[in-house]
Amino acid sequence: MTDFWNDLPEVKRRLEAVSAEMSATVRSAGFPLAEELTRVVESDGKMLRPGFLLLASEFGRPGRADELAPLAAAIELLHIATLIHDDILDESPLRRGEPAFHVRNGVKEAVLTGDWLFSQCFRLASGFSTPENARRFALVVGIVCSSEIRQDLDKYRYSKSVRDYLRKIAGKTAALFSLAFTLGAVEGGCDPWDVNRLRRTGYNIGMAFQVIDDILDCESTEGVFRKPVGKDVSEGLCTLPLILALERDDGSLLGMLKDPPFDRGTIDRILERIRDSVALETSRLAALRYTERALREIAALPDKPARLALRRLTERLLVRAY
Repeated sequence: MTDFWNDLPEVKRRLEAVSAEMSATVRSAGFPLAEELTRVVESDGKMLRPGFLLLASEFGRPGRADELAPLAAAIELLHIATLIHDDILDESPLRRGEPAFHVRNGVKEAVLTGDWLFSQCFRLASGFSTPENARRFALVVGIVCSSEIRQDLDKYRYSKSVRDYLRKIAGKTAALFSLAFTLGAVEGGCDPWDVNRLRRTGYNIGMAFQVIDDILDCESTEGVFRKPVGKDVSEGLCTLPLILALERDDGSLLGMLKDPPFDRGTIDRILERIRDSVALETSRLAALRYTERALREIAALPDKPARLALRRLTERLLVRAY
């Protein structure tokens, strides 16, 4: 776990229990690649989704968060499963600064490992939550998979539709954040109004998070970002910065995009054109708008310590470096 939660020692303590639950799950069923998978589970991730699940529960019954480690583990294992599959689809060599799972263990083994993780997620979600929350879990898995397929089918097509882009990231990223907040709120015993506020908070945080991720892919460095910069361009993905740069393009940027796959020099020239436009600044404004929507929802939540923590974390994600 990174130092992301250092300012919230109680949440960090609970997340350590979540990490232990994840490791125990991976090791408990005699899975053949348990040691390799444990490396992924114990890698330096932010644990955002389980952390937000636990924080959302604090707007309900006191102390309920201490009982939610299995459910929080389920949502992080789901996230890890999607990352393993994403890296295969995108042919990504790195994840969190280390060789991706399929690079170390082979594509077939990685596919089956992701599938096995899905099964463990459903086992945890059904065993430690209500049937309704298990259904929510299954619904979001379907949404994420559909969005990933839609994204893969649209590679190298370079649509200038911001609406299409937002629909994709809503399914790919925001849905899982929204699920984390919803599960925590429901399991915490929040009233229906607060459940809906927290659901919307998660959605808006997830949208802002993905937009910032797409900005960082254009302007960060591999050492900071912990994965190859320009990865979206190399994979033919049309993210918001590229869409906005294409809107003002004189034809030269589109010309660079006509002959994939791209070598490193071409990727760097495409990134330079994006950085030289106003695309990154305009994308940041979009992330700021989603962040402000999340902050308005947070401001309407009950006045508890979790509200201040949630506000600060939301603001911090807007200016993150990785």
